[in-house]
Amino acid sequence: MLSTWVVVADSSRARFFSLVSRTESMQELDGMVHVESRMRELDEVSDRQGGIAGGHGEGDHTFEAPTDFKHHEAQLFAKQIGVKLERGRVNNEYAKLILIAPPAFLGVLRESLNSHVSDLVIKSMHKNLVVEDESVIREHIHND
Repeated sequence: MLSTWVVVADSSRARFFSLVSRTESMQELDGMVHVESRMRELDEVSDRQGGIAGGHGEGDHTFEAPTDFKHHEAQLFAKQIGVKLERGRVNNEYAKLILIAPPAFLGVLRESLNSHVSDLVIKSMHKNLVVEDESVIREHIHND
């Protein structure tokens, strides 16, 4: 019998658990860290070349807003998680999937999943539990 994978993530960290039953503890299988998402926005922005296209103060700016950087890094990390989930699906490592992430990242994560993986999602939760103990995460899964 294949287990259910539980992915608990935010924009910089993901934890993967195997859930076999309501009564047994989940087993933590793996984790991922996206260091770029933890970088300070100022560090990233200050390393970029600034300037104005067009030369006379008119036209498009080459500067990207810090929120664009954070969103871009979240998308990259979500894609990495999606690749891992697809690999697990292809290797028959799980039969069902539960996703737990803060609302903004959960949306990005769901967008990064292909249709085969999306079809296996049985529950999604808008919560930031990535640093919580296994027992707290399991309690949220079964009580929400």
